[in-house]
Amino acid sequence: MGARRAGDAAMKSATTVTKICRIIDELGTRKWLGISDLSRRTALLPSDVHRLLTSLRRSGYVDQDAETKKYQLGVQLLRIGLEACQQNELYERAYPKLVELSQRLRATMHLAAFDQREVDVFLIADVNGPAEDRSRGRLGAPEPLHSSALGKVVVSALERSTAARAFEKRGMPRYTRRTITDLTTLERHLEQVRVQGYAVDLEECFDGVCCLGCPVIDWTGETIGSISTSMPTSQFLALDESMVAASLKAAAYATMAGRRMAVLRRVEMGDPVGGRFASEELTAGKRAI
Repeated sequence: MGARRAGDAAMKSATTVTKICRIIDELGTRKWLGISDLSRRTALLPSDVHRLLTSLRRSGYVDQDAETKKYQLGVQLLRIGLEACQQNELYERAYPKLVELSQRLRATMHLAAFDQREVDVFLIADVNGPAEDRSRGRLGAPEPLHSSALGKVVVSALERSTAARAFEKRGMPRYTRRTITDLTTLERHLEQVRVQGYAVDLEECFDGVCCLGCPVIDWTGETIGSISTSMPTSQFLALDESMVAASLKAAAYATMAGRRMAVLRRVEMGDPVGGRFASEELTAGKRAI
């Protein structure tokens, strides 16, 4: 009987955590949602939403507007998010290289991470160039998979069925007259991206702005994010595209090169990584390099 009660308590706790995650996910999509809105968007009972929001507000994870009684994410989540970003290995390794490239190209640089669970590519850092850049996105916001260089270069590495589901979920909205909104045309375009190892956004997200992006690949060969540069179209067309791509490819490779070598040294010393056998790690690591 005691074991059964313990199991029921664990299940209830897990269910509560899931409900909290659904509420936080929805609050992350927009500011100031009310209990009724959250109940509808999360498919939770209003009483459950109210109870969980009360606990989250007490802990600083959500704020409530005194007049409208609506909620938004709180400062505690902001603090944790900033700490997580600063401690993120991709951000930590890539950011200095983005600063260097921004100065060399005189352009804005972007860094995005790939969320495999949601099949989302979201912005985690910008380095501003000297020119005003309308392509600067909102940190944490998903990048368009079908039109942005950051998104296209990541989705090109996915299985075709996975990519198709992502496009179906997110849609392929038109941002400019150059945006590709036909799946068959986009698949042909992504094949070219796979061959050349980089993606180009030729005014597909913003008129007058072009971008070029490359994938960031970890030591196992998995795509974990992407980097890109954006600049006015006139500046982009005056540059050698292949030289810009080579600079970004080198930076993307160098971002995780230290991690690859550290793993190989551990493996060659007979230290298994992540519970796998050393021979498997060595093979995977060398294949990625």
